[in-house]
Amino acid sequence: MIRNERSSLGGFSNLKETILRGEKMKNNKKILLIMFLFGIFIGSLDSGIISPARTVIANSLAVSQNNSVWMITIYTLVYAVSMPISGKLSDRYGKKKLFTISIFIFGLGSLLCGLSNYFGSYPMLLISRAIQALGGGGIMPIATAYIGESFPKEKRGSALGLVGGVYGISNVLGPTVGSAILGAAGSSHWGILFLVNVPIVIVVIAISISIKDSVEIKSSKKMDLSGGTAASLLILSIMYALTNLDFHNFAKSISSTNVYPFLILFIVLLPVFIIIEKKAEDPIINLKYFTNREIALTLMLAFISGIGLMGIVFIPQFAENVLKLKTGSGGYLVTLMAVFTGIAAPLGGKLIDKFSAKFILVLGFSCTAAGALILALIVVKLSSIFILIAGLALMGLGMGFTMGTPLNYLIQTNVSEDETASAQSTLSLIRSIGVAISPNILINFISDAAKNLQGNLMAVMPKISMVPNAPAQNLTGKGASPEALAGIQNADVTTIVDSLKKFSASMIDSIAPGIKQSMAGQLPKGVSPDAAVVNMKMDYLKQVDSSKVLLETTFQNTLNSGFSKLFIAAALIALIGLVLSIMLKNKKVE
Repeated sequence: MIRNERSSLGGFSNLKETILRGEKMKNNKKILLIMFLFGIFIGSLDSGIISPARTVIANSLAVSQNNSVWMITIYTLVYAVSMPISGKLSDRYGKKKLFTISIFIFGLGSLLCGLSNYFGSYPMLLISRAIQALGGGGIMPIATAYIGESFPKEKRGSALGLVGGVYGISNVLGPTVGSAILGAAGSSHWGILFLVNVPIVIVVIAISISIKDSVEIKSSKKMDLSGGTAASLLILSIMYALTNLDFHNFAKSISSTNVYPFLILFIVLLPVFIIIEKKAEDPIINLKYFTNREIALTLMLAFISGIGLMGIVFIPQFAENVLKLKTGSGGYLVTLMAVFTGIAAPLGGKLIDKFSAKFILVLGFSCTAAGALILALIVVKLSSIFILIAGLALMGLGMGFTMGTPLNYLIQTNVSEDETASAQSTLSLIRSIGVAISPNILINFISDAAKNLQGNLMAVMPKISMVPNAPAQNLTGKGASPEALAGIQNADVTTIVDSLKKFSASMIDSIAPGIKQSMAGQLPKGVSPDAAVVNMKMDYLKQVDSSKVLLETTFQNTLNSGFSKLFIAAALIALIGLVLSIMLKNKKVE
């Protein structure tokens, strides 16, 4: 009887230990989830945080604007190369281990980027950005794969909804946060933009080291080193070519030495890469992804969502123009958009579990298209803040529904568990290609409109008579100083009138000697040519002031024509995504 009692007590003790172990594992998963979300946040935030600081950094390091683009280009290129390799390594050696290594490399790169501010070295900044991107490329796909496979399939959508929310919010807020940090720290301390990552990285690494995870078995298959090398060269060539391609001046652009040699290299390498990957035991990029209908559609949707993501870059400038706000104020409306993105992503995840990923994608692309059309067709004409907010809310919801959650869900559902990170990396790579070409497609709508600014403004400027009794004529811009012309090009709707006054004064001053000479003998007695020119200039500047409303409206309408075309293009891109989404199978994983 005593033996039975001991046996019962032992069984109870074992049950208790099992329950406690289960609770501990459950708590560890929650902590790891937070850790991965922190990593995703700083990784995706960093992609946009540098955008508002590029000019400041270039001026600080005495770098030309043409060369300054490399601080973004080098990150984009190395990031793209890093993704598939990091994903494959994590499938072989363990996701948590590779994530920790990736976040460490990212933190080291961030530290070195920050220090380059105080060393005053642009080469150091570029090398540091490459190191940062090498780590950054592994953060998002590995974290997403780990989170997705840590939850049962019926709850996977909700879990990935958190990923989509964090990714969407940090992407949208990147430029705004960058501007805020730069404003608080001051332009001379731009290194703070990178150094803020370091304490978060330390916390994430500390959490990772403190929590033991289930041991993942190393793959016995041969590592695809040849495929990794070929993939790296292939990605570098196509990404560099696409970032330099001007889609609005395609014929001239494609003949540029920054484009066609790299396109040729890509075309030559592509069949070589395909042959290598077909023979590889464990390929870096599984070519079957592109022959499986559902996976191929998912990758196409990732490309479309990447193009659409960059549309948010232009929203602050658009809001400032239509509402007549000072430059820098439009970022607050992007923050509002981020709120809707943050609501939609986790909500979309829950709806995926209830309905299907296809349903959420159709809903998301519909919201995005509707929001973009509201901005393109209504806001540009009415300049209403309420309608603008409605359009941004729809676009924010659309981004939240489409950007991460359903695509991550689809890719993980359609591949085996031993290659989730590799598949996730391929998805992120395809999305990055969309992100890379998007600015080249969209920014040209604004550039084309800006080319018409000076001509349209000169047409409505007050006419001026250079000599007494001569017919009044329009200003042509001839004789104005380069600084005055640059002032018009860099003006916003709140400063354009002051810029035009400086432009007019500069032009009159430059032709003053000729005016004085033509006035000889035509002035009333006692009036000197110098005084006459001064009076003429003052009178003209008063006329410019009195034309303020007309000039601001002309400036607004000219730029709005470009923004309207841009958002119509964004709506068309969303509609393509909608059509592709409809082609997906409407299935819910039980």
